[in-house]
Amino acid sequence: MKRIIVSLIILLALLTTISLAETEIEMITDKDYIKKDEEINVEVNITNTNVAALTLEIFFDNTNLEYIGEIENANYSNNRIIYTWVSEDGKNKNIVNIGTFKFKAKQEEGTANIVVEAEGYNENGNTVNINSNNTEVKILKENVAIQNNETTNESTSTDNVDLKVLRLNHEGISPDFSKDIKEYYFIADSSIKNLEVTAIPENSKAIVKISGNNNLKMGLNTINIDIQSEDKTKNNNYKIYVTRTNDIEKANANLENLAIRQVTISPEFDENITNYRVNVDNLVNSVDILAIPININAKAEVSNTKNLQIGDNIIEVVVIAEDGITKKKYEINVHRRNEQEEAEYEAEQKQQAEKLSFILEEQKNEENANANNGEIEENMKDIIPYIILVVAVICITVAIIVIKKKEK
Repeated sequence: MKRIIVSLIILLALLTTISLAETEIEMITDKDYIKKDEEINVEVNITNTNVAALTLEIFFDNTNLEYIGEIENANYSNNRIIYTWVSEDGKNKNIVNIGTFKFKAKQEEGTANIVVEAEGYNENGNTVNINSNNTEVKILKENVAIQNNETTNESTSTDNVDLKVLRLNHEGISPDFSKDIKEYYFIADSSIKNLEVTAIPENSKAIVKISGNNNLKMGLNTINIDIQSEDKTKNNNYKIYVTRTNDIEKANANLENLAIRQVTISPEFDENITNYRVNVDNLVNSVDILAIPININAKAEVSNTKNLQIGDNIIEVVVIAEDGITKKKYEINVHRRNEQEEAEYEAEQKQQAEKLSFILEEQKNEENANANNGEIEENMKDIIPYIILVVAVICITVAIIVIKKKEK
C-alpha cells in the first residue's frame, strides 16, 4: 500500500512538473558574431508543449540582415517570415522541430534582432499559448578579429529598464522603434478592437506590464508599457497612442514637411521620424520653424523656439489632426554651441574652406594645363603640313646631291 501511495505521489509530482513547464520557442544560432556577406543559421523549435498545428511569425531587422533560406511552408515579405506547420497524423507533438532559417549580413557593423512569435492549436482545436522569443545577431567590422570563434555575451545590468523590441500585430506604428523614443502612434480602423503588443526588455528578467490594448474605444486610446528593473530600483514607461476611427484621413496627424530656416535638420525629414537634431551658432537665440501637415485641415503648434539656452533645447511640434483628438508630437533638439564649440566649429569650417580652395585651385591648374595642351595640339596641326614640306624638300635635295656624286 505504501508503495502505491509513493508511486502516486511521484506520478502527481511529475504531472505537476509537466503542467508547469513553460511552453516556449527555442532559437539556436550556429554563430554569435558574423561579418558582412557572411551567413548565419537560426534553428527554431517549439518545446514543452502539445500542439497539432501552429503558425509562426518571424520578424527581423532587414536593414542589417537578408533572409536567404528557402524552407518549406514559409512565405517571406518585407521583414516578416510566416511559417505554418501541421502534424502529419493530426496528433499532438511535445517537441516540434520547425527547421533552420538562413540569413546573411548586409551591413558592415550593427546588431540585428530576430523575434519569433507563435500561435498553436492542439488536436482538439483549442488554442495553445506559446511565449515569444528573440535572439541577437552581432555584425562585426571586417577588421575585427573573432578569436577561436568564441563569444562573450554582454552582461545586462540589473537596473536596465529599456526595451529592445516593441511591436504590434498590425502594421502602421510610428515612428520606428528605438529604445530612447517613449511615445508611438497608431491609427486603427473601427474593426480593430484589440491589439497584441510584443514588448521584450533588454534584460530578460525585468518585469513588463502592458495595459490599455484591449476593448479599444472609438477615439483616442493609450496603451501603457511599464517596465520595472530586475532589482526593482527603476521604472520606465513607453506609450502607444491609438486612435480608433471610421475616418482614417481625419485622424492623419503626420507632417508633410518640417524644416528650420537656414539650418539643416538631421536626419533628413520623414513623416514617420519624430526626433531630429540641429546645431546653431553661439549667437543664435531663436529659430523659425516650418511645419506643414499632410492634411490641410490639421494644424501644427510649435513651442520653445525663442530664448534658446546654451546647449540642448527641445522644440516640440504638436500636430492636431482634423478630428481634433488625434495628436502626434515631433521633437527637434536644437543645440546652441558654447564659445569653445563655436571656436572649434569656425576652425573646422576654415580648414574645410582651405581644403576646398586647394581642390578648386588644383582643378583650375589642371584645366589650364589641358587648355594649353589643346592649344599646342591645334598649333601643331597648322605647322605639320609645313614641316612635312620642308622634310620632303630636304629629302629631295639630298637625293639629287647623291645622284650627282654617283654620275661623277
